[in-house]
Amino acid sequence: MPSFNTLKVKQKLKKHDKRFEFFTGGNHQWIIYHPDIDGHKASCPLTDHPGDVSKHVLDSIVRRFNLPKGFFK
Repeated sequence: MPSFNTLKVKQKLKKHDKRFEFFTGGNHQWIIYHPDIDGHKASCPLTDHPGDVSKHVLDSIVRRFNLPKGFFK
């Protein structure tokens, strides 16, 4: 699996669908939001730290936003 830092994750999501939004959620954290996702599943946290985003977080984003399997490959 290729590596993705926070910036690359945000860019890939925006390229996939321009309606993705990102809000600061506190120190070194972003909240990913998409208007088509209902209820408490409308957002997902993304920690902004040096290095790569873990595979588990990427998998969580794929599930939360119903993205195609292998989206981050």
